[in-house]
Amino acid sequence: MSTTAKLTVKEKIGYSLGDAASHIVFDSSVAILAYFYTDIYGLPPAVMGTMFLLVRLLDAITDPIMGAIADATATRWGRFRPWLLAICVPFAVSCVLVYSIPSFSDSGKVVYAVAAYIFMTLMYTAINIPYCSLGAALTSDPRENLSLQSWRFAITPLGGALGTACILPLADYLFPQDRATGIQVAMAIFGVIGCLMFVACFLTTTERVQPIKEENLNIMRDVKILFRNEQWRILSIYNFTMLVAVVIRGGAVVYYVNTVLKQGTDIISLFMLGGMIASMFGSVLAQPLGTRFCKIKVSFWINLLNAGLGIVCFWLPVQYWLIPLAAHFLIQLVQGGNGALQWSMITDANNYGEWKTQRRITGMNVAANIFVIKLGVAVGGAILGWVLAGFEYQSGAVEQSAQAVQGVVWLFTLIPSLFYLLTAIAIKFYHLDEQAMNNVVGDLNNGKFANS
Repeated sequence: MSTTAKLTVKEKIGYSLGDAASHIVFDSSVAILAYFYTDIYGLPPAVMGTMFLLVRLLDAITDPIMGAIADATATRWGRFRPWLLAICVPFAVSCVLVYSIPSFSDSGKVVYAVAAYIFMTLMYTAINIPYCSLGAALTSDPRENLSLQSWRFAITPLGGALGTACILPLADYLFPQDRATGIQVAMAIFGVIGCLMFVACFLTTTERVQPIKEENLNIMRDVKILFRNEQWRILSIYNFTMLVAVVIRGGAVVYYVNTVLKQGTDIISLFMLGGMIASMFGSVLAQPLGTRFCKIKVSFWINLLNAGLGIVCFWLPVQYWLIPLAAHFLIQLVQGGNGALQWSMITDANNYGEWKTQRRITGMNVAANIFVIKLGVAVGGAILGWVLAGFEYQSGAVEQSAQAVQGVVWLFTLIPSLFYLLTAIAIKFYHLDEQAMNNVVGDLNNGKFANS
């Protein structure tokens, strides 16, 4: 079976549904979970931010272990696809538990929040690392991979919309007087939908790219091999700073609409749903732009432009919410191209690593990238909580002080801009353009390596 075969539209859509399922959790963690913990669950912002950071540090252990396990898996369905079926139900259960509020003491609620959040991150790791590794097993053709990732990030907002734009309206519709229970039931419904998406991903995909050199499971050896890949190290910085920017700004949306624009659930949903749609169009544009121009340069300008737009947003008048909404749509449109380009480059770095080291460690490579991404999510969430606490944001208060409002504005504008700027700088050091990758893939298909 050709490893550079043209993928069918059915397979691209089926593969993309797996990420849509993952983003029910990922996007809700970015946009809703902080608000849920501070204004509904009742955690102080500083506790929430610290919990986000400390729990995510466990991924430093669990991610490489899961990556190595996935690489060592051998079934008639492949290395990665079986995990989609095995973990989808526990994954759905974790969605419900993390949005549940037990009748415990304040300290007991903190313990429960940490335990539920740990369980959700473990289930996300167990299913998302094999899923992301699967993309590199479908094709090794750089252009076909960019097309696959463009489809993926065009369809991903379907799941993201469930975890962000739809959750509060559905919760209020189901339980008008009890938003906490409404959110829990809404996530149960979305968890079932996520299970069906993972099953569809399993049924419609085929693993074509297999390791050229098989070896026994050895996590430390694979970690050492991974760090020999200098392009992966550059992408790690790029992934980290970009996700910090995305999470800070995404997590600030609810606070910004509530405390700065002084609008309610309907406008929050408009910001989130409209942002998702704008992001989807940005993902669609990623393929033609990344094919016509160098995708490294496109990524540089995407992040530099978002840094500039964030600065502009700081000075926007807030008495007319349509103006910040339009700016938000534009930022999300530009940001939408980042995802497809990001994962296309991650796959390229994986192929480059095999060419350089003579060992294909797709699961470990993806696990390491996902850990860096989740570390960015954790640091972004921590900064969100710490800045809210530093500006004396009061959990659940109807009115916030002018100081707290100013902190929310900074979180929505200038602080993400700083990290977008760092992302643009980082990608300037990445060198795997289309010509370089065609040479790498050509060598791999002919059994040649960097030192052979």
